[in-house]
Amino acid sequence: MKRLQRLHLTAPLALAALAVWLVLTLGGQWLQSGVRQHSLADAAGGGIGVGWLLAACFAAVVAMTSRDRRAAGLFAPAPMRSARLVWLPLLYALLMLLVAWADGWPPRAVLLVVACNTALVALSEELMFRAVLLQGFLDRFAIWPAVFLSSAVFGAVHAANGFASGDAGAALLQSVSAFLQGLAYAAIRLRTRSIWPMVLVHGLWDFSLMSSMLSATSGGENSVLPYAALFAVLPMCVYGLYLMRAVRGHEMPVVSPQPT
Repeated sequence: MKRLQRLHLTAPLALAALAVWLVLTLGGQWLQSGVRQHSLADAAGGGIGVGWLLAACFAAVVAMTSRDRRAAGLFAPAPMRSARLVWLPLLYALLMLLVAWADGWPPRAVLLVVACNTALVALSEELMFRAVLLQGFLDRFAIWPAVFLSSAVFGAVHAANGFASGDAGAALLQSVSAFLQGLAYAAIRLRTRSIWPMVLVHGLWDFSLMSSMLSATSGGENSVLPYAALFAVLPMCVYGLYLMRAVRGHEMPVVSPQPT
């Protein structure tokens, strides 16, 4: 039997995959909620997101059929001790979780739905932006341009949330925050050679935000966590740039293994 031809993730192919991913993500949300405007938190707590599920499955298929899955970041961190580089964004995600807990939680059933949806979003976005799109850009550009371009697209895509929520200001803040996060996430993904540490952090981050916003909304208030998160991503961005300080052209510094 002829062996299945694997994909070479080029920049045009990655951008085409992104277009399909966007149609699945936004189209699925539109079909599920109709033309009614709703906040992102309401969408996260209102039922399993069909669009997020379809987009995650599509991004996984594209990433898994790539020619070099190690380069796309689909394996465990290499070396494993490089996973320690995730400490700063993980710390912020855990602090945000504590703040969300202090504000109170939504009902347990809603919380479970939020956990499922934020896990889907984290998996979908890390596969699409830090596996497929970043690897496609790296095929054409040096590391610095590839990281900035993939992060800029990551931020721009989040601006689309303004169409669903009707809140352009909040969407702009989210877009800026996503761009800054993207720089740190991409740096850690390249240094660890894996997307999985950032899937964990991304999921915790979104879960904290969505649960806090739902809890505040049910009490007739506005959550301050999204605005606090915007300032939290500034040190993360600087940390990501620091991790890339030794980058020259197409060469990414690696974490050397411990001496034996």
